[in-house]
Amino acid sequence: MRTLLLAAAALHAALFAITFLTSTLDVIVASVIAVILSLAMGAFALVRNGPVGTIWVATAAGLTALIGWASWLILWALDRGRTGAAVNVIGVLLPPASVVIFLVAALLPQTRDA
Repeated sequence: MRTLLLAAAALHAALFAITFLTSTLDVIVASVIAVILSLAMGAFALVRNGPVGTIWVATAAGLTALIGWASWLILWALDRGRTGAAVNVIGVLLPPASVVIFLVAALLPQTRDA
């Protein structure tokens, strides 16, 4: 479970960095990839059925990532031409916050008693 959570944190951090720091990947493409990644990680974590505390924190991280990345898709659906000068604060703040929450989930005890 710890490896899965660290991989999720690394993938979300890499997507965010490539999209916003280097501008080589379109934010909509990154959002689609990240939403699919979040849903797949969530399904895998639920099937794996790890420690309860870790699952709760990982669920919070996944939902945070899902809301942050999906906000770009909602903004794109509302303004397809991207002509508006909208600043998506949720889309900028929540994906990095989800990386931190994934790291916290990975650091939690991995025993079922905790």
